[in-house]
Amino acid sequence: MHKTGQLMRQAVYNIYKYRFDYIQGLAMIKLFQFLLIVPVTAIVFKLMLRVTGYTQITEQNIQSFVGHPFVILMIILLIMLILLFIYYEMGFLFIMAFHQQKGTRYRFLHIWQQLHRKALSFFSIQVIFFIMYSALLLPLASIIFPLTVTQAISLPHFLTDEIMSTRSGHLLYAAITLVLVIVGIRSILAMPIFTIQPKISLLRSFIRSWRFPKRGLLGLLGLIFMLIIIHLLVMLGITLISTFPLYLLERLIPSTALVTAAITLAFLEIVFGVLFSLLQAMISQVMVAITYNTPILGRSRLTTKFRKRNYKPLTFIILVVFIALSVMNGISLEKSVYAPDTKIIAHRGYTKGNVENTISGLVSAASSGADLIEIDIQQTVDGQFVVFHDQTLRRLTGKNGVIANMTLGELKTLTIHANGFNDKISSLDDFIEIAKALNVSLLIELKVHGKETEDVLPKLVKKLKAYKVLDKYYVQSSDPQMMSQIKKLAPNLRVGIVYALNIGPMDETVDFISLEEAWVTDQLISEMKQQKIDLFVWTLNNNRSLHDFIRKNVNGVITDLPDMALDIRTKQNEREYFLQRILNLLQFMY
Repeated sequence: MHKTGQLMRQAVYNIYKYRFDYIQGLAMIKLFQFLLIVPVTAIVFKLMLRVTGYTQITEQNIQSFVGHPFVILMIILLIMLILLFIYYEMGFLFIMAFHQQKGTRYRFLHIWQQLHRKALSFFSIQVIFFIMYSALLLPLASIIFPLTVTQAISLPHFLTDEIMSTRSGHLLYAAITLVLVIVGIRSILAMPIFTIQPKISLLRSFIRSWRFPKRGLLGLLGLIFMLIIIHLLVMLGITLISTFPLYLLERLIPSTALVTAAITLAFLEIVFGVLFSLLQAMISQVMVAITYNTPILGRSRLTTKFRKRNYKPLTFIILVVFIALSVMNGISLEKSVYAPDTKIIAHRGYTKGNVENTISGLVSAASSGADLIEIDIQQTVDGQFVVFHDQTLRRLTGKNGVIANMTLGELKTLTIHANGFNDKISSLDDFIEIAKALNVSLLIELKVHGKETEDVLPKLVKKLKAYKVLDKYYVQSSDPQMMSQIKKLAPNLRVGIVYALNIGPMDETVDFISLEEAWVTDQLISEMKQQKIDLFVWTLNNNRSLHDFIRKNVNGVITDLPDMALDIRTKQNEREYFLQRILNLLQFMY
C-alpha cells in the first residue's frame, strides 16, 4: 500500500493535471441534477396528489396514501431515479480516478457507456444491495461529514427525542448506530469495485469489500478523516480572510456594508462549492488508490507543463454566476434586516433542572422569559384534567398505570422523576393559577386517549372561561375534528392542530399549525402567512435550527431551551452585523 504522503501528493497531482475533466464532469453532474432530478421529483409528487385526490399528506392519512398502487409505483420509480443518480455520480469519479492513476487514456463517452451497461443491475434483484449500501453509509457519512448533505438525511427529532428520553433508549440507539457504522465501514469499497470492474456483480463487490484487509479499511478512514479536517481548516482560513474587510467596513463605513456583504457571501458560496467538489474528487482518488493499490506514476510535481487551455469561457461563466449571486444575496440580506417577533415557547415547561410538565418547570420557564409555556393535558377517569404527556406512568414513575383509568386525586399523590429530579403531578387548575400569578400564557395540548367524556371540550372551554384566560391561551391537539369543534364552542380561543409530518399545501380553518421542523419549508411558511395562519415549529433544540427559524420569523418556536432561543432572538432584534448574518447563513448551508 502506498505511503500516505505519496498517495496524497499523487491525488493532488491527478486532480490538478485533469482539472478541466473534473470541471466538465462535475458541471454535467450538477446540471443533470438541477434539470432532471429536482423537477422530476416535484412533478411526480404533484401527479401522485392529483391521481389519489389528496391535497396534503399528514400522519392521519399517510398510510392510505402510500398504500395506493399508483403511489407505490411512483415511489419505486423515484427511488430508482435517485439511486441511479448516486451511482452515476460516484461511478464517474471512481472510473476517472482509476484511469488517471493507471496512466491510461479515457473519454467521457466510454465512462458513460461502461456505467450504462452496469445500470441494468438496478432493474434486477441486485438493486436491493445498492439500497443496503446507501443506507449503511448514512450513519458513517453523518460522522465523517458534519455537513448539510448528511444533516438533511436524518430521523425526525420527535422520534429521536422519544428514543433518547430513557437510558435503555440511549443504549439501543448507540448499539444500532455502532452496528451500522461497522457494517458500513466493511462495505465502503463495494462501489469503487462494482463501477470499475466491468463484469463483477454488486453482490460480489460487497463480498470483496468485506474481505478487504481491516488495516486497509482503517487506513482509508484515517485518510478521509484527515482530508475532512484539512478541508474544514481551509474553509475556516478562507472565511476569516475574506470576511475581514466586511468586519472593518461595517464599523467604519456602514453605508457600504450591504454591498460588501453581498459580494463577500457570493465569493464564499463559489469558493465553498469548489472546495466541496475538490473534496469529493480527493476522496474518490484515495478510495480507488487503496482499493486497487495503483502504482505511483512518478513524482507528483505540480510544475509540469500541460497543454494550455482556453480559460475565457470558464472565467465568463464564473463572473456571471458571481454577479447573479451577489445581486440575490443583496436582496436577501436587505430583507433580513428586521426585528423578528417569533414567540419563544417552552416545551413542557423548562425541563433543564426540572421534570417536564411540572409547576417547577412552569416557574423556571416563566423566569427564563418564555412568551408561551406549552403543557400537555389529558382527561382522567373522573373527568378532570391532569398535566401529563404519556398515556402510561411507566417512563416517569417506573410504575404500571394508565392515566385514563386513574382519578386526578390518585395521580397527584405520585412522584415523577427524570434526569435526577423529582416532582409531583399537577392538575390543569394548578397550572392556570400559577401561570396567572406569573403573568404568562399557556399553550395547552390536549392529548386524546379515546376514553374522554362526551363533554370534554365544553368542560375545557368552561374552565378557561372561568379563569378568564379564554382570549389569552392557546389550545392545540393532533385531532383536527376536536379542534374544529372547540373553535365553534369558543370562537375567541386560539386553536391549532399538531402535525408530526406534512407534505403538500395546507388549507386549514384553525388559528395556527404546530409542525415538526423536518417538514417546514420556505414555501409552507409563505403559504401560512398568506392564509394568516400562525406557524409554530417543534421541537427545536440546537443553535442552528433556532437561528434558522427565528431568522425566517416563523410565529413560534417550541423548544426545550427557551433561554438560548431568547438570546438568539434578542441578538437579531438588535440588528446583527451583516458579518454575523453571513456566518449564520454559511452555517445553515454547510
